[in-house]
Amino acid sequence: MAANGFIALQGAVSALDFLNGRTTALEAEWQAKTAAGNPQPKTTYLMLLTQVVIDAQTDMTTLVGIEAAGTGYARQPIPWGAASTSSRQSANTDLVQFGPFNDPTGLAAPVTGAALVTRMTSSAGQPTGLALMAWNLASAITTAQNQALQLAAGSLTMTLAVS
Repeated sequence: MAANGFIALQGAVSALDFLNGRTTALEAEWQAKTAAGNPQPKTTYLMLLTQVVIDAQTDMTTLVGIEAAGTGYARQPIPWGAASTSSRQSANTDLVQFGPFNDPTGLAAPVTGAALVTRMTSSAGQPTGLALMAWNLASAITTAQNQALQLAAGSLTMTLAVS
């Protein structure tokens, strides 16, 4: 689906804090979701974006402002496979579908990328959750009425380079 993926600032900070034994922002996010009665606190969601993201410091406020919109659009849960020790990658394990989009023009704007986030919903005035990773598409995708956008199993990967 996407090229030019990068770990977002909050994802990187959480990974480092996990490795050094500190309490991570991600761990605090999971605990907050559990306390709020979320039956799946560790579920991550993919949100579609309408602008290219070039800065790993992009936060939820920025992402919510460029999230795709249209009747039939909603963030989708992403099931991840176990990380591979040889490739240092984890990939989505199932097909993920957005839509079908019921608006006459599909989504309001072309999709240029996606972001991995910890909350199923947010609003521009009150963004919640953490942005963990982002991907930019090689080319924008325009959708039509009653069209769905699908992401095949194994097409979305997260990689950590080790030197």
